[in-house]
Amino acid sequence: MEVTNLQIGEFSKLCGVTVKTLHHYEKLGLITPSKVDPWTGYRYYHVS
Repeated sequence: MEVTNLQIGEFSKLCGVTVKTLHHYEKLGLITPSKVDPWTGYRYYHVS
């Protein structure tokens, strides 16, 4: 089974940056999550 969406913590480790940095990049419009869970607010990122 191929994983295409990662939780923000997994994605941050893959990119070598902190979760806080990813939040900052999102505010700047540099990186946006592929999905945000409407109930929890969890962000998911596509591996591509």
